[in-house]
Amino acid sequence: MSASQHDRPTAVPDVTTGAERAERTDPAPTGGSAATASEPAPLQPPGEARPGAPTAEERGGATRATIPPSPYAKAGQGDTPRVDRTARPHPATEAPDDARSDGRNDARTDAEPDPAETGSNARPKAPPNALAGDGVRVVPPRRVRDEDGAGRSLAKPLYLDHTADPDWDPPEDPPMIRRREPRPRMGWRGFVYETTGGRWNPGQSVKEQRIREREREISRQLRGKHVTAFFCLKGGISKTSTTAATSIAMANLRPDPVFAIDANPDAGDLAERLVGQSRAGITELSAGIDRIDSLDALSRYTLTAGRLTMLPGEPNPELGDSLSSEDFRRIMGVVQRYYNVVQVDCGTGVTHPLMRGILEFADTVVIPASWSITGARRAAETILWLETHGFERLARTSIVVLTAKDLVSRSVDKEAVRSYLSQAADLIVVPSDPHVADGALIDWEQLAPATKEAYLDIAASITKRFPDGGWPVAP
Repeated sequence: MSASQHDRPTAVPDVTTGAERAERTDPAPTGGSAATASEPAPLQPPGEARPGAPTAEERGGATRATIPPSPYAKAGQGDTPRVDRTARPHPATEAPDDARSDGRNDARTDAEPDPAETGSNARPKAPPNALAGDGVRVVPPRRVRDEDGAGRSLAKPLYLDHTADPDWDPPEDPPMIRRREPRPRMGWRGFVYETTGGRWNPGQSVKEQRIREREREISRQLRGKHVTAFFCLKGGISKTSTTAATSIAMANLRPDPVFAIDANPDAGDLAERLVGQSRAGITELSAGIDRIDSLDALSRYTLTAGRLTMLPGEPNPELGDSLSSEDFRRIMGVVQRYYNVVQVDCGTGVTHPLMRGILEFADTVVIPASWSITGARRAAETILWLETHGFERLARTSIVVLTAKDLVSRSVDKEAVRSYLSQAADLIVVPSDPHVADGALIDWEQLAPATKEAYLDIAASITKRFPDGGWPVAP
């Protein structure tokens, strides 16, 4: 006998008789009508226990809770609880004040049925859900204890869409361009940068960084309108030259146009300092103000010095005295249609009717002064006059400019003068410059570097008083 024959199973013969086989395949019914083996057992009605099946008590008392249908489910879906992802989230409410603050919560979840409901009547208690209504378990808010012992909730709303979360910050995109040092333009750093064609960039010096920061301050965006009045009770202290040089500094750096007005009724010479000529402008514009309907019509009365536009004053003092505050209001109504930054060179007469209209429009006051005793006292008196005549805001944000024009003896204590004028918000010193003292046309390129720095500081102080510059705005 071969090995394969040993592995083959041996068939067992069927020794049962035919009657026995028939009895095994077709058993006799125990009662009632006969039923064939092919007929299925009848379906058990819902809610009724199958005969012979163990009861809930026999299974350990566990009862299957019926989850109520979601109120957001559509018709026909009540038997299957679903999460409605179209439901809008709502802010989570904080736990009651008497809730424990030890990290646990007294509120029951859907896993804890009410003890009053036992057996088959037990229903889960599901708290309000921020996403899908009833039938979905929500983790209760956890309470922690503050330093003062009061409990506060750490619960936050659950959001399917993270963009709906007001506290969600989108991730920043990784930079695709490497950061480069700003290009130096001054000193040996600028020379090296130019010589190497930019291959070596030593960066800007501290001084140049301060200059660039000031330039950005001067070019600050203005949302609205701003009027600066150059005003002092004393004349002959470089008020007009300060107006001219500061207006040039702002016009050179600002993206929007700057407009200067010579509102000195006593034969102002702002046009001579800016464009080198004198002509009537403010009185003629006041007479033809009703015919101004465009910028081109306004330009018939104005002069241009580089990027600066100005309205000349009245060379005849008799005609200048005829201007009133109402005339200035009408002029400003036309000028501010086309210009947001306006610089006004005022006269010395505070009782002149024109002065009241100027100060009503002014947002900032620049008070020129000098190192002399009378110059310093008149500047302080100007601030006091503003405070006592209803212009407290202008006095509080005033800028005093000390110009080294007068030749004073060494007996004058300049530190005492600075301290005397410390009531001003800003105090800026303009060094002596022969080009300014000549009284002729002001050429920005002819000014000394220190003088340019001083006028740029005045311009930056003015732009800091713009509505978004951090200074209080008139109500």
